[in-house]
Amino acid sequence: MQRLMPRIMLDFRDVVAAYGDTEILRRFNAVICQGEFVGLIGPNGTGKSTLLKCLSGLVPVKSGEIILEGKDNAKYSQRERAQMVAVVPQSFDIDYDFTVEDIVLMGRNPYLSYKVKECQRDYDVVTEAMHATKTLQLKKRLYNTLSGGEKQRVIIARAIAQEPDIILLDEPTSSLDIHHQIEVMELIRNLNLKKSMTVVAVLHDINLASRYCNRLILMKNGQVIVDGTPEQVITEENLKKIYDMKMFIQENKLFGKPEIIPLRVIKESEFYHSLKVHVICGGNNASQILEELDAMGHRVTAGVVNQGSDDWTVCDVLGIPLIEASPFTAISMEKQAENLELMKDCDVILISDLPFGHGNVNNLKGLEDLRGDIYFHTNCLNNDFTQGVLTQCLKNIKAKKALVEINSHQEFLEIIKKKTRIDKN
Repeated sequence: MQRLMPRIMLDFRDVVAAYGDTEILRRFNAVICQGEFVGLIGPNGTGKSTLLKCLSGLVPVKSGEIILEGKDNAKYSQRERAQMVAVVPQSFDIDYDFTVEDIVLMGRNPYLSYKVKECQRDYDVVTEAMHATKTLQLKKRLYNTLSGGEKQRVIIARAIAQEPDIILLDEPTSSLDIHHQIEVMELIRNLNLKKSMTVVAVLHDINLASRYCNRLILMKNGQVIVDGTPEQVITEENLKKIYDMKMFIQENKLFGKPEIIPLRVIKESEFYHSLKVHVICGGNNASQILEELDAMGHRVTAGVVNQGSDDWTVCDVLGIPLIEASPFTAISMEKQAENLELMKDCDVILISDLPFGHGNVNNLKGLEDLRGDIYFHTNCLNNDFTQGVLTQCLKNIKAKKALVEINSHQEFLEIIKKKTRIDKN
Protein backbone atom coordinates (compact mmCIF):
# COMPACT_ATOMS: atom_id res chain seq x y z
CA MET A 1 0.00 0.00 0.00
CA GLN A 2 1.48 3.31 -1.08
CA ARG A 3 1.95 5.76 1.74
CA LEU A 4 0.39 9.19 1.15
CA MET A 5 2.75 12.14 1.31
CA PRO A 6 1.82 14.67 4.02
CA ARG A 7 0.13 17.81 2.78
CA ILE A 8 2.50 20.80 2.68
CA MET A 9 0.93 23.73 4.51
CA LEU A 10 3.85 26.18 4.50
CA ASP A 11 6.90 26.43 2.29
CA PHE A 12 9.40 29.17 3.14
CA ARG A 13 11.73 29.67 0.18
CA ASP A 14 14.82 31.84 0.73
CA VAL A 15 12.75 34.36 2.69
CA VAL A 16 14.45 37.68 3.36
CA ALA A 17 12.75 40.32 5.51
CA ALA A 18 14.01 43.62 6.87
CA TYR A 19 13.12 46.61 9.01
CA GLY A 20 14.51 49.50 7.03
CA ASP A 21 18.04 48.56 5.99
CA THR A 22 18.42 45.94 8.73
CA GLU A 23 17.84 42.41 7.50
CA ILE A 24 16.17 40.21 10.11
CA LEU A 25 15.47 37.07 8.06
CA ARG A 26 18.31 35.99 5.78
CA ARG A 27 17.30 33.33 3.24
CA PHE A 28 15.11 31.39 5.66
CA ASN A 29 14.05 27.97 4.35
CA ALA A 30 11.64 25.45 5.88
CA VAL A 31 8.74 23.22 4.87
CA ILE A 32 5.93 22.58 7.37
CA CYS A 33 3.33 19.87 6.83
CA GLN A 34 -0.22 19.35 8.05
CA GLY A 35 -0.51 18.28 11.68
CA GLU A 36 3.00 19.26 12.74
CA PHE A 37 3.64 21.12 15.99
CA VAL A 38 6.71 23.18 15.19
CA GLY A 39 8.58 25.23 17.77
CA LEU A 40 10.77 28.14 16.67
CA ILE A 41 13.57 28.56 19.22
CA GLY A 42 16.65 30.74 19.41
CA PRO A 43 17.91 33.95 21.04
CA ASN A 44 16.12 37.30 21.01
CA GLY A 45 16.38 39.27 17.78
CA THR A 46 16.96 36.25 15.59
CA GLY A 47 13.80 36.65 13.50
CA LYS A 48 11.33 34.21 15.05
CA SER A 49 8.52 36.70 15.60
CA THR A 50 9.32 38.46 12.32
CA LEU A 51 8.76 35.17 10.50
CA LEU A 52 5.24 34.95 11.94
CA LYS A 53 4.57 38.58 11.00
CA CYS A 54 5.66 37.87 7.44
CA LEU A 55 3.29 34.93 7.27
CA SER A 56 0.37 36.89 8.74
CA GLY A 57 0.97 39.73 6.26
CA LEU A 58 2.11 42.34 8.78
CA VAL A 59 5.69 42.52 7.46
CA PRO A 60 6.39 42.35 3.71
CA VAL A 61 8.90 39.86 2.33
CA LYS A 62 11.87 41.63 0.76
CA SER A 63 12.78 38.65 -1.40
CA GLY A 64 12.02 34.95 -1.61
CA GLU A 65 8.48 33.72 -1.11
CA ILE A 66 6.14 32.05 1.36
CA ILE A 67 3.86 29.44 -0.14
CA LEU A 68 0.70 29.04 1.94
CA GLU A 69 -1.30 25.93 1.04
CA GLY A 70 0.04 25.92 -2.52
CA LYS A 71 -0.28 29.64 -3.28
CA ASP A 72 2.01 32.64 -2.86
CA ASN A 73 1.11 34.13 0.52
CA ALA A 74 1.39 37.67 -0.88
CA LYS A 75 -1.47 37.00 -3.31
CA TYR A 76 -4.04 36.30 -0.60
CA SER A 77 -6.26 39.05 0.71
CA GLN A 78 -6.22 39.61 4.47
CA ARG A 79 -9.69 38.05 4.67
CA GLU A 80 -8.63 34.95 2.72
CA ARG A 81 -5.48 34.55 4.79
CA ALA A 82 -7.39 34.97 8.07
CA GLN A 83 -9.64 32.06 7.09
CA MET A 84 -6.57 29.81 6.93
CA VAL A 85 -4.18 31.26 9.52
CA ALA A 86 -4.97 32.43 13.07
CA VAL A 87 -2.51 34.32 15.25
CA VAL A 88 -2.21 34.16 19.04
CA PRO A 89 -0.04 37.13 20.16
CA GLN A 90 2.02 37.37 23.34
CA SER A 91 -0.73 39.46 24.88
CA PHE A 92 -3.97 41.08 23.80
CA ASP A 93 -5.17 44.24 25.51
CA ILE A 94 -8.28 46.18 24.67
CA ASP A 95 -9.60 49.43 26.13
CA TYR A 96 -13.29 48.68 25.84
CA ASP A 97 -15.41 46.45 28.04
CA PHE A 98 -16.03 43.44 25.82
CA THR A 99 -17.30 40.18 27.22
CA VAL A 100 -15.43 36.95 26.67
CA GLU A 101 -18.08 35.89 24.16
CA ASP A 102 -17.59 39.17 22.25
CA ILE A 103 -13.82 38.58 22.05
CA VAL A 104 -14.19 34.99 20.82
CA LEU A 105 -16.86 36.09 18.32
CA MET A 106 -14.23 38.39 16.77
CA GLY A 107 -12.69 35.19 15.42
CA ARG A 108 -15.62 34.99 12.99
CA ASN A 109 -14.81 38.38 11.40
CA PRO A 110 -13.04 36.84 8.35
CA TYR A 111 -16.38 35.28 7.37
CA LEU A 112 -18.56 38.36 8.00
CA SER A 113 -19.11 41.70 6.29
CA TYR A 114 -21.53 44.59 6.44
CA LYS A 115 -23.84 42.43 4.33
CA VAL A 116 -23.20 39.14 6.14
CA LYS A 117 -24.03 39.19 9.85
CA GLU A 118 -23.54 36.52 12.52
CA CYS A 119 -25.80 33.51 12.14
CA GLN A 120 -26.52 30.57 14.42
CA ARG A 121 -23.57 28.61 12.99
CA ASP A 122 -21.19 31.41 14.01
CA TYR A 123 -22.46 31.23 17.58
CA ASP A 124 -22.20 27.43 17.50
CA VAL A 125 -18.56 27.69 16.38
CA VAL A 126 -17.85 30.20 19.16
CA THR A 127 -19.48 27.98 21.77
CA GLU A 128 -17.44 24.99 20.60
CA ALA A 129 -14.24 27.06 20.73
CA MET A 130 -14.97 28.20 24.29
CA HIS A 131 -15.83 24.65 25.29
CA ALA A 132 -12.50 23.39 23.88
CA THR A 133 -10.57 26.02 25.83
CA LYS A 134 -12.62 25.72 29.05
CA THR A 135 -13.77 29.33 28.80
CA LEU A 136 -17.48 28.71 28.28
CA GLN A 137 -18.23 29.44 31.92
CA LEU A 138 -16.53 32.83 31.45
CA LYS A 139 -18.62 33.90 28.44
CA LYS A 140 -20.42 36.76 30.22
CA ARG A 141 -17.36 37.96 32.15
CA LEU A 142 -15.63 41.14 31.02
CA TYR A 143 -12.36 40.27 29.30
CA ASN A 144 -10.35 42.90 31.20
CA THR A 145 -11.30 41.35 34.56
CA LEU A 146 -9.70 37.97 33.74
CA SER A 147 -6.38 36.59 34.94
CA GLY A 148 -3.44 36.23 32.57
CA GLY A 149 -4.03 32.52 32.05
CA GLU A 150 -7.76 33.03 31.44
CA LYS A 151 -7.06 35.79 28.92
CA GLN A 152 -4.66 33.60 27.00
CA ARG A 153 -7.22 30.78 26.79
CA VAL A 154 -9.80 33.26 25.50
CA ILE A 155 -7.43 34.45 22.77
CA ILE A 156 -6.78 30.85 21.78
CA ALA A 157 -10.55 30.33 21.66
CA ARG A 158 -10.79 33.34 19.35
CA ALA A 159 -8.16 31.76 17.11
CA ILE A 160 -10.05 28.44 17.06
CA ALA A 161 -13.26 30.30 16.13
CA GLN A 162 -11.53 31.40 12.92
CA GLU A 163 -11.56 27.71 11.93
CA PRO A 164 -8.01 28.00 10.61
CA ASP A 165 -5.80 25.30 9.18
CA ILE A 166 -2.76 26.84 10.92
CA ILE A 167 -2.33 28.52 14.29
CA LEU A 168 0.65 30.82 14.86
CA LEU A 169 1.63 31.53 18.46
CA ASP A 170 4.11 34.22 19.46
CA GLU A 171 5.51 33.35 22.90
CA PRO A 172 2.10 32.24 24.23
CA THR A 173 3.41 31.53 27.75
CA SER A 174 5.82 34.45 28.26
CA SER A 175 3.69 36.30 30.83
CA LEU A 176 2.21 33.28 32.61
CA ASP A 177 3.14 31.46 35.81
CA ILE A 178 4.24 27.83 35.57
CA HIS A 179 0.72 26.42 36.18
CA HIS A 180 -0.80 28.45 33.36
CA GLN A 181 2.18 27.81 31.09
CA ILE A 182 1.51 24.07 31.28
CA GLU A 183 -2.24 24.62 30.94
CA VAL A 184 -1.83 26.64 27.73
CA MET A 185 0.72 24.26 26.21
CA GLU A 186 -1.47 21.23 26.95
CA LEU A 187 -4.42 23.03 25.34
CA ILE A 188 -2.39 23.77 22.20
CA ARG A 189 -1.11 20.21 21.99
CA ASN A 190 -4.64 18.82 22.31
CA LEU A 191 -5.77 21.03 19.41
CA ASN A 192 -2.84 19.79 17.40
CA LEU A 193 -3.54 16.12 18.12
CA LYS A 194 -7.35 16.03 18.07
CA LYS A 195 -7.99 18.41 15.17
CA SER A 196 -4.76 17.75 13.24
CA MET A 197 -4.23 21.50 13.38
CA THR A 198 -0.83 22.70 12.20
CA VAL A 199 0.86 24.74 14.92
CA VAL A 200 3.89 27.04 14.63
CA ALA A 201 4.95 28.55 17.94
CA VAL A 202 7.71 30.94 18.95
CA LEU A 203 8.97 29.64 22.30
CA HIS A 204 11.77 30.92 24.51
CA ASP A 205 11.51 28.10 27.06
CA ILE A 206 13.46 25.32 25.38
CA ASN A 207 12.29 22.72 27.87
CA LEU A 208 8.63 23.52 27.14
CA ALA A 209 9.38 23.40 23.42
CA SER A 210 11.09 20.03 23.80
CA ARG A 211 8.22 18.59 25.82
CA TYR A 212 5.32 19.64 23.59
CA CYS A 213 6.62 20.13 20.03
CA ASN A 214 7.31 17.22 17.69
CA ARG A 215 9.69 19.36 15.65
CA LEU A 216 12.00 22.25 16.48
CA ILE A 217 13.68 24.82 14.27
CA LEU A 218 16.69 26.43 15.94
CA MET A 219 17.37 29.88 14.51
CA LYS A 220 20.21 32.38 14.67
CA ASN A 221 20.68 35.60 12.70
CA GLY A 222 17.55 34.97 10.68
CA GLN A 223 18.63 31.56 9.45
CA VAL A 224 17.97 27.92 10.27
CA ILE A 225 20.82 26.41 12.27
CA VAL A 226 19.26 22.99 12.73
CA ASP A 227 15.80 21.55 12.06
CA GLY A 228 14.56 18.24 13.44
CA THR A 229 13.07 16.39 16.38
CA PRO A 230 13.79 17.64 19.91
CA GLU A 231 16.36 14.85 20.27
CA GLN A 232 18.15 16.00 17.11
CA VAL A 233 18.04 19.71 17.91
CA ILE A 234 18.63 19.93 21.66
CA THR A 235 22.24 18.86 21.88
CA GLU A 236 25.21 20.57 23.52
CA GLU A 237 26.88 20.95 20.13
CA ASN A 238 23.88 22.77 18.64
CA LEU A 239 23.05 24.97 21.62
CA LYS A 240 26.65 26.08 22.14
CA LYS A 241 26.47 27.65 18.68
CA ILE A 242 23.63 29.84 19.90
CA TYR A 243 23.82 30.53 23.62
CA ASP A 244 26.85 31.91 25.46
CA MET A 245 26.34 29.96 28.64
CA LYS A 246 27.30 26.78 30.43
CA MET A 247 24.65 24.08 30.40
CA PHE A 248 24.21 20.36 30.28
CA ILE A 249 21.48 18.29 28.71
CA GLN A 250 19.78 15.25 30.13
CA GLU A 251 16.78 13.14 29.25
CA ASN A 252 13.61 13.89 31.16
CA LYS A 253 12.75 10.36 32.28
CA LEU A 254 9.05 11.14 32.70
CA PHE A 255 8.48 12.51 29.19
CA GLY A 256 11.38 10.90 27.33
CA LYS A 257 12.49 14.29 25.96
CA PRO A 258 15.79 16.15 26.30
CA GLU A 259 15.91 19.07 28.71
CA ILE A 260 18.59 21.62 29.43
CA ILE A 261 19.91 22.54 32.86
CA PRO A 262 21.57 25.97 32.71
CA LEU A 263 24.63 26.27 34.90
CA ARG A 264 25.85 29.85 34.74
CA VAL A 265 25.73 32.98 32.63
CA ILE A 266 26.86 35.76 35.00
CA LYS A 267 30.57 35.63 35.76
CA GLU A 268 31.96 35.86 39.29
CA SER A 269 32.11 39.52 40.31
CA GLU A 270 35.13 39.00 42.55
CA PHE A 271 38.61 37.83 41.65
CA TYR A 272 40.60 35.02 43.24
CA HIS A 273 44.10 33.64 43.18
CA SER A 274 43.92 30.43 41.21
CA LEU A 275 44.44 27.21 43.15
CA LYS A 276 44.69 23.68 41.88
CA VAL A 277 41.75 21.93 43.56
CA HIS A 278 40.95 18.22 43.28
CA VAL A 279 37.45 17.03 44.20
CA ILE A 280 36.89 13.41 45.18
CA CYS A 281 33.30 12.84 44.09
CA GLY A 282 31.28 10.51 41.91
CA GLY A 283 27.61 10.71 42.88
CA ASN A 284 25.29 13.66 42.45
CA ASN A 285 26.15 15.93 45.39
CA ALA A 286 29.29 17.67 44.11
CA SER A 287 27.88 19.17 40.91
CA GLN A 288 27.37 22.63 42.38
CA ILE A 289 30.74 22.85 44.15
CA LEU A 290 32.51 21.74 40.97
CA GLU A 291 30.76 24.46 38.98
CA GLU A 292 31.41 27.16 41.61
CA LEU A 293 35.11 26.35 41.88
CA ASP A 294 35.42 26.41 38.11
CA ALA A 295 33.57 29.77 37.90
CA MET A 296 35.99 31.26 40.45
CA GLY A 297 38.85 30.45 38.11
CA HIS A 298 40.43 27.60 40.07
CA ARG A 299 42.08 24.76 38.17
CA VAL A 300 39.73 21.95 39.09
CA THR A 301 40.24 18.21 38.64
CA ALA A 302 38.15 15.28 39.85
CA GLY A 303 38.15 11.52 40.28
CA VAL A 304 37.79 8.67 40.33
CA VAL A 305 34.28 9.24 38.93
CA ASN A 306 31.94 6.66 37.45
CA GLN A 307 30.81 7.56 33.95
CA GLY A 308 27.21 8.75 33.72
CA SER A 309 26.91 10.11 37.26
CA ASP A 310 25.77 13.73 37.69
CA ASP A 311 29.24 14.73 38.90
CA TRP A 312 30.78 13.12 35.81
CA THR A 313 28.30 14.99 33.57
CA VAL A 314 29.18 18.37 35.08
CA CYS A 315 32.90 17.65 34.64
CA ASP A 316 32.26 16.68 31.04
CA VAL A 317 30.29 19.87 30.32
CA LEU A 318 32.80 22.17 32.03
CA GLY A 319 35.85 20.40 30.60
CA ILE A 320 37.18 19.52 34.06
CA PRO A 321 40.01 16.94 33.79
CA LEU A 322 39.13 13.75 35.62
CA ILE A 323 39.93 10.11 36.14
CA GLU A 324 36.89 8.04 35.20
CA ALA A 325 35.76 4.47 35.56
CA SER A 326 33.02 2.46 33.91
CA PRO A 327 29.55 2.69 35.48
CA PHE A 328 28.79 0.35 38.41
CA THR A 329 32.38 -0.86 38.69
CA ALA A 330 34.61 -0.74 41.75
CA ILE A 331 37.48 1.75 41.76
CA SER A 332 40.61 -0.30 41.17
CA MET A 333 43.98 0.54 42.68
CA GLU A 334 45.23 1.10 39.11
CA LYS A 335 42.62 3.85 38.68
CA GLN A 336 43.47 5.26 42.09
CA ALA A 337 47.13 5.41 41.05
CA GLU A 338 46.09 7.60 38.12
CA ASN A 339 43.98 9.64 40.52
CA LEU A 340 46.94 10.15 42.89
CA GLU A 341 49.06 11.27 39.97
CA LEU A 342 46.41 13.89 39.08
CA MET A 343 46.35 15.06 42.72
CA LYS A 344 50.07 15.18 43.40
CA ASP A 345 50.51 18.91 42.67
CA CYS A 346 47.17 20.03 44.09
CA ASP A 347 46.95 22.81 46.63
CA VAL A 348 43.65 21.56 48.00
CA ILE A 349 41.85 18.20 47.99
CA LEU A 350 38.17 18.02 48.86
CA ILE A 351 36.57 14.75 49.92
CA SER A 352 33.05 15.78 48.94
CA ASP A 353 29.70 14.67 50.30
CA LEU A 354 29.19 11.17 48.88
CA PRO A 355 28.35 7.71 50.16
CA PHE A 356 31.33 5.39 50.60
CA GLY A 357 31.15 1.69 49.97
CA HIS A 358 33.66 -1.00 49.01
CA GLY A 359 33.25 0.12 45.38
CA ASN A 360 34.71 3.60 45.84
CA VAL A 361 36.58 3.71 49.14
CA ASN A 362 39.83 3.19 47.22
CA ASN A 363 39.49 6.88 46.29
CA LEU A 364 40.96 7.64 49.73
CA LYS A 365 43.94 5.29 49.58
CA GLY A 366 47.28 7.12 49.51
CA LEU A 367 46.01 10.61 50.26
CA GLU A 368 48.24 10.80 53.34
CA ASP A 369 51.32 11.07 51.11
CA LEU A 370 50.10 14.07 49.11
CA ARG A 371 51.18 17.65 49.79
CA GLY A 372 47.81 19.39 49.38
CA ASP A 373 45.53 20.46 52.21
CA ILE A 374 42.73 17.92 52.68
CA TYR A 375 39.15 18.84 53.55
CA PHE A 376 36.63 16.16 54.55
CA HIS A 377 32.83 16.50 54.38
CA THR A 378 31.61 14.95 57.63
CA ASN A 379 28.30 13.78 56.15
CA CYS A 380 30.28 10.96 54.54
CA LEU A 381 30.30 9.31 57.95
CA ASN A 382 26.49 9.12 57.84
CA ASN A 383 26.72 7.23 54.55
CA ASP A 384 29.54 4.80 55.41
CA PHE A 385 28.95 1.27 54.11
CA THR A 386 32.55 0.08 54.29
CA GLN A 387 32.48 -1.80 57.62
CA GLY A 388 35.34 0.27 59.06
CA VAL A 389 37.51 0.78 55.93
CA LEU A 390 36.55 4.48 55.64
CA THR A 391 37.44 5.09 59.28
CA GLN A 392 40.82 3.41 58.80
CA CYS A 393 41.59 5.51 55.72
CA LEU A 394 40.82 8.68 57.67
CA LYS A 395 43.10 7.50 60.52
CA ASN A 396 45.92 6.91 58.03
CA ILE A 397 45.54 10.46 56.72
CA LYS A 398 45.38 12.01 60.20
CA ALA A 399 48.51 10.12 61.26
CA LYS A 400 50.58 12.05 58.72
CA LYS A 401 48.82 15.39 58.20
CA ALA A 402 45.91 17.62 59.16
CA LEU A 403 42.44 16.72 57.97
CA VAL A 404 40.08 19.71 58.06
CA GLU A 405 36.47 18.71 58.69
CA ILE A 406 33.66 20.68 57.05
CA ASN A 407 29.90 20.31 57.48
CA SER A 408 28.84 21.61 54.06
CA HIS A 409 30.19 22.39 50.63
CA GLN A 410 29.27 26.03 51.24
CA GLU A 411 31.52 26.10 54.30
CA PHE A 412 34.37 24.78 52.16
CA LEU A 413 33.67 27.37 49.49
CA GLU A 414 33.78 30.23 52.01
CA ILE A 415 37.16 28.98 53.29
CA ILE A 416 38.56 28.91 49.76
CA LYS A 417 37.15 32.35 48.97
CA LYS A 418 38.70 33.82 52.10
CA LYS A 419 42.08 32.26 51.30
CA THR A 420 42.18 33.32 47.65
CA ARG A 421 40.13 36.55 47.33
CA ILE A 422 42.07 39.38 45.69
CA ASP A 423 41.51 42.73 47.40
CA LYS A 424 41.45 45.31 44.59
CA ASN A 425 41.46 48.33 46.95
